[in-house]
Amino acid sequence: MSNRVVNVLAAASVAGLMFALFGMSAGNAGAADPAEQVKDRQQTMKKLGGGMGAVAKFVKNEGATLEDAAKGAEAVLAVTKVDPKMIFPEGTAVGVTDSAAKPELWKNWAEAQRYWSGLQPVAEKLDAAVKSGDRTQIAQALGATSKACGSCHEDFRVKKN
Repeated sequence: MSNRVVNVLAAASVAGLMFALFGMSAGNAGAADPAEQVKDRQQTMKKLGGGMGAVAKFVKNEGATLEDAAKGAEAVLAVTKVDPKMIFPEGTAVGVTDSAAKPELWKNWAEAQRYWSGLQPVAEKLDAAVKSGDRTQIAQALGATSKACGSCHEDFRVKKN
């Protein structure tokens, strides 16, 4: 795949993320359909994961450019700035469509918020590392961001098979 195609795909992904985030924050405030809220959350988390993936492809030298990594880091950072109540509204735990969110998330909301608030600083470091262009720094920042994501998943998401 040419760099131009990859760049266009990355730009489309970032544009889709921004649409999903702004659409979600405006449209979900009064939304009462838990299935739609789960779908919105899954799309948001896929954007975060896609951003992480773009950075990882650069770190692993798997065809992604530094520009791709920068767009990925921006997407990760954008997701971390969303209010967690918008992403994890009550009533969207396991049992609502294919939600993997454990009920413990809401029972331990203060802990869940602590995890979420810990994402933004590591995402900012990831963004700064990508801007430095130093692959070693980027790899370290990516590892820290991944660890922060994984900690919350460990406690509050049902393990995937």
